[in-house]
Amino acid sequence: MKVRSDTEVGARIGGLLGERPQRELAEAIDMQPSVLSRALAGERAFNMSELVDIADYLGVRIEDLLFDEQPAFVKRGDADDAATLDAVDRCSRLIDGMLQIEAVGR
Repeated sequence: MKVRSDTEVGARIGGLLGERPQRELAEAIDMQPSVLSRALAGERAFNMSELVDIADYLGVRIEDLLFDEQPAFVKRGDADDAATLDAVDRCSRLIDGMLQIEAVGR
């Protein structure tokens, strides 16, 4: 699994945005259009709460923005051994904790 760079994440979001105006996305996630433009160009990294809001706006999972392929923790139903299930649970708890930290900072 490959994690996308800031530039690749911006390009992925831009591709999923399609014909919708960037200004509409900026308003939906409460971001200045110029800041969004810089982030889409890879000149500024999105933070986790912004990515959550963008994924929600676009109707995709955050994993679809961050990874080139579907990570294992998305495939929970496919896990068939205790070690994999444990790793999946740890990843889920880590992501939940990160999102809670981001929410407190808002």
